[in-house]
Amino acid sequence: MARTKEFDPDTALEAAMRLFWRKGYEGTSTSDLTVELGIARASLYSTFGSKHDLYLAALDRFLAGAAGPTPADILTSRESALESVRDLLETSVVAPRESTPPGCFAVNATVEHGDNDPEISQRTTGNASRLETALYGALLRARAEGELASGVDPKSAATMLTALNHGLKVLARAGTGQNDRISTAIASAMSLLGAPSHSDADTDATAGAH
Repeated sequence: MARTKEFDPDTALEAAMRLFWRKGYEGTSTSDLTVELGIARASLYSTFGSKHDLYLAALDRFLAGAAGPTPADILTSRESALESVRDLLETSVVAPRESTPPGCFAVNATVEHGDNDPEISQRTTGNASRLETALYGALLRARAEGELASGVDPKSAATMLTALNHGLKVLARAGTGQNDRISTAIASAMSLLGAPSHSDADTDATAGAH
């Protein structure tokens, strides 16, 4: 009779995801993984395969939304399409959970590996494409609702915002000292799209209440 595993693979994968997110692939040793996951090396290999296999599984878990709402969820969560875009960009400053490491696991993987690893590149490239498609849909909705500034091309703007989002996540890895720079970049991008600043929106809301 086969022995029952003495740990929960799902819990272990969650721990591995956060460790790789925090330290990167090269920065995470097998010893780091066994300590963080609380399992023996033999159990690690028998359950998840190689370190590379475990990294891919952790990245897949992240991309499936294990760390919080996906970009598609965020971009459809508000009545105002442009405010949902702002919400997405502001996830660079405010992590969805207190235990979430700074930055973005997928963006970190892009920076660390580029296109050197086909399996990782396929995932990170697909992630960027999905983000751009979701942003394009949000901007089309903003244009239909009269929110988008005239002259803004939704397709080009979606490409710009995807690149900006990735850059903001890289800045976020540098710590909270970058928050002012991130906030300024977000405010500038939203102004170009036609969204009022937060202070303007607050003023409009106050005026409408009288």
